[in-house]
Amino acid sequence: MSCSRYWIERALEDAKGDGGLADYELRGYIGWNHHMGMFFMAMLFLLEMQDEWKLKAPFLTLTDVREIFEVIMPKRRVSDRDILKLIEQKHKVSISIPN
Repeated sequence: MSCSRYWIERALEDAKGDGGLADYELRGYIGWNHHMGMFFMAMLFLLEMQDEWKLKAPFLTLTDVREIFEVIMPKRRVSDRDILKLIEQKHKVSISIPN
């Protein structure tokens, strides 16, 4: 049980950073309810995309999925090869940066 706390906190951090959980300014319940509904749909999409590409790119994070989606969204047709190329480029850059 004690080890599950890390994964819960990690999920909340991802939700705040990549899903937009912390990005709302509302005054009423209806607006908050709409924002939460859109947030959960966005997180479901990001997690499904991460799960779908996990075998081909094992170190893929939610941030990677979001950034790749932002690049390919304006295009009409994107092949699997194009997506893998974007993932490889991103991981080469992150590996080459010293900590």
